[in-house]
Amino acid sequence: MKRRIFIVLLVLFLVAFHFKPIVAEEEIVQADLVIENVEVFTVDKVNEKAEAIAVKNGKFVYVGDREGVQAYKGPKTKVMHLDNQLLLPGFVDGHNYAYLKAEKLYLLDLTPYSNFEQYKRAILTYRSQNPQLRQLRAVGWNQNVTEEAGQKSGQTPRELIDQLVSDIPFVAFSNHRDELWVNSKAIEISGLDVETEKQEQGQIDLLEKGELGVVQGQFIKVVIQSLPQPDFTVEQYKIALLEFQKEAATYGITAVFIPFRYHSENLLKAIDELDQQGKLTLSYELGLYVDPFKGLEQIDSLKEWRDKYQGENYSYQTVKLYGAEVLSKDGSWNRDKFYQLLELLDREGFRIHVQADGELDEIVKVFEYVREHNGKQNFKHTISNIPFMTRENLTQFRKFGLIPSVQPSLFYHTMGVKEKVEELKDLHRMKSYFERGLPVASSSNYPFGELNPLYGIETGMTRLHAKEEKNLKPLWPKESATLKQMLRSYTIYAARQIGKEEWIGKIRVGKQADFIILDKNIFKIPPSEISEAKVVLTYFKGKEIYRDNSHIDE
Repeated sequence: MKRRIFIVLLVLFLVAFHFKPIVAEEEIVQADLVIENVEVFTVDKVNEKAEAIAVKNGKFVYVGDREGVQAYKGPKTKVMHLDNQLLLPGFVDGHNYAYLKAEKLYLLDLTPYSNFEQYKRAILTYRSQNPQLRQLRAVGWNQNVTEEAGQKSGQTPRELIDQLVSDIPFVAFSNHRDELWVNSKAIEISGLDVETEKQEQGQIDLLEKGELGVVQGQFIKVVIQSLPQPDFTVEQYKIALLEFQKEAATYGITAVFIPFRYHSENLLKAIDELDQQGKLTLSYELGLYVDPFKGLEQIDSLKEWRDKYQGENYSYQTVKLYGAEVLSKDGSWNRDKFYQLLELLDREGFRIHVQADGELDEIVKVFEYVREHNGKQNFKHTISNIPFMTRENLTQFRKFGLIPSVQPSLFYHTMGVKEKVEELKDLHRMKSYFERGLPVASSSNYPFGELNPLYGIETGMTRLHAKEEKNLKPLWPKESATLKQMLRSYTIYAARQIGKEEWIGKIRVGKQADFIILDKNIFKIPPSEISEAKVVLTYFKGKEIYRDNSHIDE
């Protein structure tokens, strides 16, 4: 009898012990923040809608109705009673060059100018305002401007700029960063043997008259690295990132994927220092640059940096490759080396992000090779810059578990296809991704695209330019997505792309409390008006990082 009683008591003890954590997790706590009388779209298919939330220590502890949230209020709880505004998860930007904000702050921007006379005034003014310059770097160079000036004057781009800047190196990136406008001083200090390089690689563009002035390919890096200051300082990057964060918060962005366009430990140090100082107001996933002119040995350096640079609000688990570079004829890789590199990167646990740049079919084959050697990685690797997607490509993405990354704010653009139906049906797909069960991630491609996610959400639904006339013909409306689909693409699917779907992307108990409130309920207005909505509150980890007081009446 005693033995039977002992066994019963032991079983009861073990059962109670086993379930104790569940009880503790469900225990009602005094929240730091309660927001009620709101319309919550959680992006959680299990529980899509709610009326109130409670936050404690940067996480959601309650998502539900107004009655249930009352128990989470305490004497120290901040309570916000709103006017039925829409509350959403914070937006996740799946492809964003945030650090290029430094170019706007510290370099000459030629983007606003449309002729060479304007270029001349801007360059001379910049020099007079910065007399101590050891170099002059610019961005936003439009090749058509120098071409037109050259046709009128009979001068090459090099001769045009030498007349304005001859004593210090001058370099200007084109809008697509595929060419560099340089003066004689920049060529001189770079040490390039022009005739040798011309014969071996054809990379220094001699234009029509065989004169220097435009650098392409791997020699862009050669010229940049030879400059007195080839990179921004850690402090300059920090200032630029803080400025970017302010802008991102106004649009409700609380997480970003930052692909590197070049190697920069200064940028890594800047992000790490800001994180240690508690100044990061976004979750960052970094994608380090894979250099097509270096071999497989660079994997060791990428692993070393991955071990060194991890923080509370940033991580580095991704590498970024550019298809146009890695598959170009002048690159150092042949096809076998490219396949081997991706197979090794996958084996080392990296998330791989490849920008297709017109090489989609070949890149898909690489991932097929990776799968055959390492096994399937379900929706871990990403391919971006894919305006054209055939039905066969859709099947391959599903088969190999690939994530498509898109820029919806461009879904009005015909990309030169015009009215060719056979090509239009493959252009800027969106609805098809959802129908195939693909977690399509949306992005801005900032600063080369519109940062505000609401523009992308609208264009993904209307297939029209959000800022232009609304009576134009939509671009292949069969691919129009629904509002819920677009929101998932800018939240949980983009979170999955950067490997953070366990923490962000949904409003659910236990998730990180990243959320926004809009001035308009975009579920109750025409899709063509979505871009006119404003973010009035942005919260990151339960802390307010942006407020528009003109639209908040607590």
